[in-house]
Amino acid sequence: MSLIITPEDPKPVEYIPNYVWRLNYDFEYEHGGSLQYDVGSLLDTVRTNSELESNNAFSTASASLESYAPHNWECLQKFFYIIHKQLIPIWDHWGYFNCHITPRESWINIHKRGGITTEHLHSPCPMVLSCYLKAPRGSGNFLIRDPLEYHRFGSPQVPEQNLWKEIPVQTNDILVFPGWLKHATQPNNTDEDRVVLSINYEGH
Repeated sequence: MSLIITPEDPKPVEYIPNYVWRLNYDFEYEHGGSLQYDVGSLLDTVRTNSELESNNAFSTASASLESYAPHNWECLQKFFYIIHKQLIPIWDHWGYFNCHITPRESWINIHKRGGITTEHLHSPCPMVLSCYLKAPRGSGNFLIRDPLEYHRFGSPQVPEQNLWKEIPVQTNDILVFPGWLKHATQPNNTDEDRVVLSINYEGH
């Protein structure tokens, strides 16, 4: 008796962690409340831009450790309380040591028309959050660089032609990823600001 094997569609086997996660939180940034006021005050206070910002863009990253950095704002304490419970499973999924995680640094990036954040990483920071307080339609998406690019050489493809993966974003999206993952942004092609809150987490 012959054995008939019915072919099935191939299914991927997950053998490495998922390194990019998407969460969502209603920051209510455009409601004109205290968060928008605090962002404006911070931008007025910080005068030194980051070298990573290009064209029509500005970052308060130079003050990311100051007492007036966003992770110390009263208006964001509810957000940090709620999001903490969602970050723990991601931390565990990445195989990190069981420890207490807290925000260490935070800053605001503002991108006007044409503004971008150029390629960079946050290493040795173990966890990064990019929180889109305002992302108008057409204001550009998030880009991650293939972390396996050097391992793909020798395969039947041209790895350098497919280095970047585009991740669509919209207002209130939160992207969570490890600090070693190289990333950048597309240019803002609108006349409205793209406003991003960036947070570096540490474990201790």
